[in-house]
Amino acid sequence: MYSQLRTTIATFRLSLAEIEDKERQLDSMIAQFKTQLRRLPRQVIYGRTGLDASLAAMGEIEERLADSVATRQRVLTIKKSAVEELRALELVGKVGEARRSLQILKQELGVSAGDSGTPEKIQLAEIRRLEQYIAEHSKQAELAITSSYQEEEGR
Repeated sequence: MYSQLRTTIATFRLSLAEIEDKERQLDSMIAQFKTQLRRLPRQVIYGRTGLDASLAAMGEIEERLADSVATRQRVLTIKKSAVEELRALELVGKVGEARRSLQILKQELGVSAGDSGTPEKIQLAEIRRLEQYIAEHSKQAELAITSSYQEEEGR
């Protein structure tokens, strides 16, 4: 289970890197289209390009710009979802690690669910801390997971 979770987290991180790369590409394209739109009027003014050709080119550039902006927005929507899912998976992983630590600590102390052993106060405090950590982060993971599903259903 733990290995599968780590594999899934790694896959999500790779996907997120790909998404961020696409976002950078789109940002570059958008900047390029805006620069072209700023420069084209000068081409007409200085007689390097005819008015009709410049108007047609500007229309084409504006279409490409609008398409790039819309695509970028879709990429950002996907990125937001990926970041939320990755955060939830990382929380689940941290809870799993805390549970394993708690289990190991209890085994080392000879404390089980029904055992009333008397381990040292420091070790008991660590057990309580881990149990609290597990409870808090389990709730955070639950909220992260359910909120993303609720948002999807609300669309």
